[in-house]
Amino acid sequence: MAFVRVPGNDVPDGAEEHWLEGRGGVKVRVMTAPSTAGPPRGSVIVAPGRTEFIEKYFEVTRELQRRGFAVFCIDWRGQGLSGREVENALKGHLASFDDPVNDLSTALKLLAAKLPRPHIGLAHSMGGAILLRALQTRRIELDAAAFTAPMWGLPNLGPMAKSYVRFMASLGAGGNFAPSVERRWKRENFKRNPVTHDKERHARCQGLVAEEPRLALAGPTVGWVAAASDALEGFAQPSAFAHLRFPMLVATAGQEQLVDNEALRSVAAQLPNATQINIAGAKHEILMERDEFRAQFWAAFDELTQTVAPQTV
Repeated sequence: MAFVRVPGNDVPDGAEEHWLEGRGGVKVRVMTAPSTAGPPRGSVIVAPGRTEFIEKYFEVTRELQRRGFAVFCIDWRGQGLSGREVENALKGHLASFDDPVNDLSTALKLLAAKLPRPHIGLAHSMGGAILLRALQTRRIELDAAAFTAPMWGLPNLGPMAKSYVRFMASLGAGGNFAPSVERRWKRENFKRNPVTHDKERHARCQGLVAEEPRLALAGPTVGWVAAASDALEGFAQPSAFAHLRFPMLVATAGQEQLVDNEALRSVAAQLPNATQINIAGAKHEILMERDEFRAQFWAAFDELTQTVAPQTV
């Protein structure tokens, strides 16, 4: 399968598509791309958010390549062009966040020859929850990590909601859509979107889904909400991150509408070596925002990576 192409979203130089088989026989799609600035400084492990896919990160990949990094990106099971665990491909479903954790761990081992160390994580939203879970459970080893608007807390996910989705999942209804979520994909109106102020980047993402309908994803399932609840509660365990001593960057969006910034900052405060920044005015998708917001993140990212993968002049 070739990468999905739309004008203005060039495939990164040297990008390769790889496939692996995860638990339950689910096929998982991965991309690797080499440094385009001479010998690699290391590798960046890109962990996208819910509903996202490899092609959405082509611009980010090229920016990382120019910084001298090899790049890895993954379509999580249940989204992108990876396989689904439920019949309706529009359902955003995970039975457990440990499944994508295991997929990530397996992929990094299989592709180690293309991903020189040091390894630096770059995770957004749900990808931030998966990556932190992978680190918490020692399934992967990183040398540094940057998170943009990580999903370390969700609004409206209180005790009653958690009890409901867990009960329904226990009855075998985990594959049903969660209550009050969108059940189909439709092209999102830019003026009402909760993720970016950048009209071109927003249109590019919508155009990719229109070009390849299999990239479309609607709302999450009951099982996804239950799995997310379990993962987020795990982050609240005492000393959950005491062993994570490497440097981290945690960026929050000033105009956040999708994740719980208060809970996010609480988790970040438990990380032994984390720097927190708030990008005032930015919406949820910091890396898909206008350039003035992105520049603030990239400046902090460059400072982080310089500590573990120095750029020689």
